[in-house]
Amino acid sequence: MQGLYHFAAEADPAAGGGIFGMLFPFLLMLLVFWLLFWRPAQKRRQQEAQMQNALVPGVEVMTKAGIYATVIEVQDTDIVLEISPGTRIRMLKAGVGDVLTPQADDTPVEDRPDFGDDDKPGKD
Repeated sequence: MQGLYHFAAEADPAAGGGIFGMLFPFLLMLLVFWLLFWRPAQKRRQQEAQMQNALVPGVEVMTKAGIYATVIEVQDTDIVLEISPGTRIRMLKAGVGDVLTPQADDTPVEDRPDFGDDDKPGKD
């Protein structure tokens, strides 16, 4: 019986791996949590701050509440938006959700419908 107890006592430290063996799963979970949640959220906050600091009058934006507006005036922490002709609101820059940029038309000039037919090759 003494041999069995002695064998179990020796196997216990090897099976647990000491303090590193206990901390490894915890550290692995922290690493995965950081990679999946904290890091992307931090990047998103940085991009949002850059977008809000780049606001200039005349830019069309969509607020986080879903209101489309045009920037009229930019101050330190807040902006003045025009949501319809003559209707202006003042809100924090943090309330701006997205800057709306017009889509670039990458259609070649020759293929646009307003391009004259008499300029196309092959027509006499």
